[in-house]
Amino acid sequence: MTTPAQEEILIQALALRDDPVAFVYWAYPWNVPDTPFAGLPGPRKWQLEELEKVRAHLEANRFAEDNGLPLSIWRAAYSSGRGPGKSALLGMLAHWHISTHWGAMAVVVANTEGQLRGTTFPEFSKWFTSSTNAHWFQVEGMKISVQPWLAEQVQKHPSQGGLNLDPEKWVVKGKTWVADNPNAYAGEHNDHGMMLLIDEAAGVAPFVWELSEGFFTEVNRYRFEVAASQMRHRSGSFFDLFHDEKKRVGWNPRTISTRGMPGVDQSVIEQQIKRYGPDSDFVRVEIDGLAPRTSDDQFISWEVVRAAQANELFRDEGEPLILGIDPAPRGKTSWRFRQGRNARDCCGSMTRGSWQGKDNIQIAQGVLDLDQRFRPDAICIDFGLGTGVIDVVKRKRIHGRLHEVKFGDPPHGGKDSEWGSHAAELWARVRDWLPGGMIEKDNGEKGSLSHQLTDRGWRYSQREEGKKILETKEDMRKRGIDSPDDADALACTFEVNPPRADQRKVRANPIAEGAGGSAFFD
Repeated sequence: MTTPAQEEILIQALALRDDPVAFVYWAYPWNVPDTPFAGLPGPRKWQLEELEKVRAHLEANRFAEDNGLPLSIWRAAYSSGRGPGKSALLGMLAHWHISTHWGAMAVVVANTEGQLRGTTFPEFSKWFTSSTNAHWFQVEGMKISVQPWLAEQVQKHPSQGGLNLDPEKWVVKGKTWVADNPNAYAGEHNDHGMMLLIDEAAGVAPFVWELSEGFFTEVNRYRFEVAASQMRHRSGSFFDLFHDEKKRVGWNPRTISTRGMPGVDQSVIEQQIKRYGPDSDFVRVEIDGLAPRTSDDQFISWEVVRAAQANELFRDEGEPLILGIDPAPRGKTSWRFRQGRNARDCCGSMTRGSWQGKDNIQIAQGVLDLDQRFRPDAICIDFGLGTGVIDVVKRKRIHGRLHEVKFGDPPHGGKDSEWGSHAAELWARVRDWLPGGMIEKDNGEKGSLSHQLTDRGWRYSQREEGKKILETKEDMRKRGIDSPDDADALACTFEVNPPRADQRKVRANPIAEGAGGSAFFD
């Protein structure tokens, strides 16, 4: 195609299609003076370990292909502090991929075009332009493509000495996403190999991850998906890869701390640890690559939830028993009892529960059964989807006084309240109660009470200055978070505060016998 020397480079590159470790040592001028690689003997230890994992994956895929077994996709996720070289590894992988798999594509995803143009692609260009085969490629903004001389050769028919490849698909291309137009993100395919690199992955919307599954429908050995980010939030698809067993299936997550890492200024690390404290969220996120204990926009912190899970408090039989219900006709209806500080076991195994697929009549009958069995002092039902249930219960004789919970109301605390809605007001009562309350222990998995309580955000209302409101359930769904029905049922129990049983006796106000279980106080 060109000179013998250039053809030798071509042959050497293609020989490394299954060995990214050998490729990075072949491609870059490690330890060569007057280059960006001066003083660098090779990739960092953790980068080399990941490249070796990719090599092992390719060996397994080659064995599978030779023996008629299913091929797999390499998926890896890296959460780290600042500066370990995540983007550098992505750049090496992209360069290896399209250098050794002719006609293949690498798609690079980030949150904004500015990030791609100003950060990601400048990092990638260092690896392409400093390499042994730098003369193959041209870098243009958010695109790295093959030079015209190479494109002209490979697109020819084999009868003319070409490979019949489409040079437009032999490319590294940046791709952004827009929440209002998800379909614009879809549609990338390649028979020769596909690599998807997700930079700053913690901020990428769930629909992007879902649509990305369609990139890998072509069956070949060279399919890769790699995500890298700092773990700045306790929610989202990137967080789930490290904390949700189901979402983690097929992925290889790795957390990378920069403590003691060669090439990272440890004096800065030590100063940051002293300045912010070894247990601070800053150190967890910016140094150790862990998720923060509490995100900036998190309404309820993990600390108060853990306190409520750990508390073992004394019983107080005089506290009122309250039943909270979050109805969802034909869906999942959650209910929960709370007696004072106890929302863990005040009614034994029946302290909490749910009904699936019930209609209004069936849900109402379940409420009546709970009322008959435990005789709560108050029954608080979410008005949103519960109007039909409320109408039925109103017609029946019940022990507990019925209360409608209107989450969408203005705050009941009046115009001076810091909250912009009754929902935020009730959730704030839950938040303030948790340090001295009791809830069940769980593993924090998606859908558990602790996950629901801590995964909802907040913001300032745009309509009322200085008023705090909860993240909407629609916005939570966009992040891939289900409706917090169990947490809402708990919040419903804070709608009212009936008098204590002993106070009612003093006023000669009778109390029903067997009023359900026990409660706790500090």
